[in-house]
Amino acid sequence: MSQQVQELIEKIKTEGVQAADQKAKEIEGNAKTIAQKVAGDAQTLAQKIIADANAQALKIQESTQMALKQAARDTLLSLRKEIEAVLQKVVSRQVSDALSPEHLAGIIGEVIKKSVESNMAENDILVVLNPKDLNKLKDGFIAALQKEIKKPIKFQSNNDTAGGFTISYDEGKSCFDFSNDSLTEYFSAYLNTQVAALINE
Repeated sequence: MSQQVQELIEKIKTEGVQAADQKAKEIEGNAKTIAQKVAGDAQTLAQKIIADANAQALKIQESTQMALKQAARDTLLSLRKEIEAVLQKVVSRQVSDALSPEHLAGIIGEVIKKSVESNMAENDILVVLNPKDLNKLKDGFIAALQKEIKKPIKFQSNNDTAGGFTISYDEGKSCFDFSNDSLTEYFSAYLNTQVAALINE
């Protein structure tokens, strides 16, 4: 009887140890599976975080580059406007100096002579100046020009003409504009094109 009890105890021990070993192996296997899954999930999450960070960094870089380009464009446009404003003043002053009454006499005389020589002036010639310049040219110049050209030339004053003159060969229907404003606009447009080309380079 004692032998049987002993054998039974041994059997229980053996089966218990085997069961415990089996359970331990099962727990270890489950733990390894869980650990591998956790490690895989962690790696996937880390890769996603890195990818998101890289994408965000690229967006920030692109945004910064765009902001810098826009700032550079704004600076160039502002510089161009300032240069054009300065040029406008310089050109206006130079044109005004060039169209003083003394110079006007020579310019008007030359324009009229050339137009008569080239048969542009079929009708009466009409020259329009501001009242101040016209008064200065009345003394001597107009009479001398009329004698030399031997063609009717009408001189009129216009308060809207700040300086310079306009000349018409069809009784005022159309005219060539040599006024301060018109010449300043013409020269400024030319210079602004040159400035734009320099800035673009």
